[in-house]
Order: sequence, then structure tokens, then C-alpha cells
Amino acid sequence: MTMHVSPAPFREVVLDGVGNLTGLKGRALLALTGIAIGTAAVIAMLHVGHNARAESMRQFEVMGVDLVAITPRIEGTTPTVLPLEIVRSLSAQGLGLAQAVPFVSAGTMVQVGKATIQANLIAATDGLYALAKARLALGRPTSDLDGFAPFVVLGSDLASQVAAAAGKPVRVGDALRMDDQMMTVIGVLEPAFPVPLINVDLNRSAVIPVGTARRLLADPQITAVAARLSPGADDMATAARVTEYLRARLRPGGVQIQTARQLIEGLEDQMRVYGLLLLAIGAVSLVVGGVGVMNVMLMSVMERRREIGLRLAIGARRRDIRTMFLTEALILSTLGSLLGTALGTLAGWLFAVSSGWAFLPAPLAPPLGAGMALAVGLFFGSYPAARAARLDPIAALRAE
Repeated sequence: MTMHVSPAPFREVVLDGVGNLTGLKGRALLALTGIAIGTAAVIAMLHVGHNARAESMRQFEVMGVDLVAITPRIEGTTPTVLPLEIVRSLSAQGLGLAQAVPFVSAGTMVQVGKATIQANLIAATDGLYALAKARLALGRPTSDLDGFAPFVVLGSDLASQVAAAAGKPVRVGDALRMDDQMMTVIGVLEPAFPVPLINVDLNRSAVIPVGTARRLLADPQITAVAARLSPGADDMATAARVTEYLRARLRPGGVQIQTARQLIEGLEDQMRVYGLLLLAIGAVSLVVGGVGVMNVMLMSVMERRREIGLRLAIGARRRDIRTMFLTEALILSTLGSLLGTALGTLAGWLFAVSSGWAFLPAPLAPPLGAGMALAVGLFFGSYPAARAARLDPIAALRAE
């Protein structure tokens, strides 16, 4: 025969537990705070890790997963020199590359009045704009036809800094002093996504024609090549072909090639490790909160020995006593987990907003954080509950 348990006794146990915890006041509040902080740490770290990974993947979705980065190796103390003519011809060699954009990357100082602004200097062929999917808010892009002309296109952030220093908006035709060279602004870029594969952030960059690098740099050697795969080309096979092609034509040394897929796999591995590390740190915080719950419940058992003895004397079973104290521990951990989940989600949202990311809640964060809090409550509440259930009724009634 199936036994049905009325929900009324359970409701009474919960209400009784809430009343007992209310009587503990400060101690219950401290235990609740510990669980909330531990849960918030777990939830916040899960949200941060999830949003960091989502932001990285979003950049690749915008840029495409068919990007390839080619960088010269350094053999001993001699860097490999990439001739501009060889790099320009890569897309026509049937190696699997549809586009190859050489560029020179360095730092530069932009002088506006009495202000000096540090910026990135990128000297590249005109294919950079299409490859990085950069759009112009003002003016025109640099062109290979510009030759050695002192023209510059400013990234959005750099243009804002220049405008703030000059006290007026940047306009086409404005003159800027860069590393003691007078340059003419011919365009301003809209905000663009960074390209992590080639470590380029156009927002804080000054882009000049590749030939103009000789005006600003003593030895303007190509620092990297950004390329895009041909449709249907295999990234690893293409990387092998390009490596062999360049090795036969470069002296000394060779090149290192990294594809977007390789970088994505590396990022996913790193995010997995970071996620486990963050989860472990949050779990430690949660365990500390659980210890607080156990201390509160042990003190409650000691202070309520006469009550426990009286309940046992009038017919309460030992499992009823165990259930009573275990319910109180679960109430504490449940309230703490709910509060911690809200605080952790708020912290994750604030981190995403301050980083300029679109907040995406981690799907596993609420159930995992709440589940861990409940598990901690059960684990650390079991010992005080068992200790209360083992009390001798007569000895308990004699207790002061």
C-alpha cells in the first residue's frame, strides 16, 4: 500500500525552522552572508568566463574564421626579412590564400598642441581595410597609390583623443605631428573590432601607406602578414604550403603561421582551464560559508538541548530532530544561494558592461551555483543534525 505524506507537517517544520533561525539573529545573518558570498563568487566567475569566451568568439564571427597570420621568425639575433614583392605575390601562387596584406607595426607619438598622445602606428597596403572589415566615418582610406605621401587615417579612439586635445573635431586636411613628421589626416575610421590573430587594434591606431613608413621609421621591415584563405581551402594544408614556399625564398630563417582555427582552439582550452580555476576559487569561498553554517547549527544544538530533550520525551522521533535541524541548515543555504545568485549575476553584468561587452548570462550559472549551495548546506548541516538526534533525552532535560 502506498503511503501519502501530508504537506502540512513539512510546512510546519519549515515555519518552525524559520522562527528558530530568526531567534539566532546575528549568527544566522553571518552564516547567511557567508553562503551568499560563496555563491556570488561562483556565479560571478561563471558569468565572467562565459562572457569572455563569447566576446572572443564574437570577434572571430565578425572577422571570419578564415584568417591566417604570417610572422617572420628570428634566427639567433637576425630577424627574417619579408620582401614586400614576395608577400604581395602570395595570393597569385595558388597556395590557398585569396588575400595577403603586409604591414609594419610600431609605436608612435602624436603631438597635438602641448599634448602628446601615444598610439599604434600601422603602415599597410590598402587591403587592410577590407581584411579587418574597417569602415570610414570620414574621408577616404590610405591607398597604395599614395606612395610616400604623408597621409594618415586615424582610428576612432585616437581621433577622439586628438579632438579632445585640440578642442575641436578632427577634419579631413588637419595637420598632425607624428614623431617629428607633419602628417595630413585624410580619414577617420568607425569603431572596429580588434583582430586578435594579428594583434591589431585599429581603434587606437594611426594607419599610413606602407611606403610612408620610411618617413617615420629608420628600418621599416614587415612585422606580420594578415591573410585570408581562399574559399574551400584547408587551413592546415595552406599553412604548410605557404611555409614551404617562403622557406625556399627567404634568407635567413623562415616564418611562423597561425590560423584562426588554431587560435580558437587555444582560446577554448585556456577558457576551460580558467573556468575550472575560477570555479575552484568560488567553491572554496562556498565551503567557508558552509563552515559558518555548521558552526551556527552546532551552537544552536548546544543552546536548545532542553528543547530537544523535551521533544524526544513527548514522542518525537530522532529522525524528526534530525529533519528539524537539517531543514534549518537548508533554509539558511537556500536563502544564501538565492541572494548570492542575484549578487553574482549583478557582478557579472557590471564586469561585462565595464568591459564594453554585451552581457550573456551563463546557462549553467544559476543551477550550478544554487545546487552547490544546497549541497554545502546538506553536507555541513548533516553533522549538527545528527548530533542533535543522538542526544540522550534525560541528559538533555537536565542541561542548563
